[in-house]
Amino acid sequence: MGFFKSFRNSSTDLLAGKEAFQRAIEKERYRSDRSNHKYSLLILSLAIKSEEDERIGQAIDTIRKRIRAIDEIGWYDENQLGIILPFTSMDGADRLADEIGDIITSHLEPDECLACELFSYDPEGVPESEMPVWKKNLKER
Repeated sequence: MGFFKSFRNSSTDLLAGKEAFQRAIEKERYRSDRSNHKYSLLILSLAIKSEEDERIGQAIDTIRKRIRAIDEIGWYDENQLGIILPFTSMDGADRLADEIGDIITSHLEPDECLACELFSYDPEGVPESEMPVWKKNLKER
């Protein structure tokens, strides 16, 4: 097997874990402050565990095809999938959330997709200690 190939079969095994994803969020915040650009964070809450169902892996594969190369996807928490969206305003994140919601619900049952939370950070408009949040219920889209 080649150096860059994984021994794992599931797409969920290849995602950043919780700690690595939290570090990626911190790095993006520092990068945003240094270069004065906005970024958003999309968090999907799922009713099933990642290791229990290969459908999550299939959904993640589809999401990876949709997001940009600079976007990062990983586990925000045990049942929460996060996507860091550099250079993306809340409006852009909201549009992407609709598309991601369609992808998720095409792979999972509607009651397995609990919610989508959108966070947006603008270094010019947000106090250092805060990051606005807007919750979006995927079932009410």
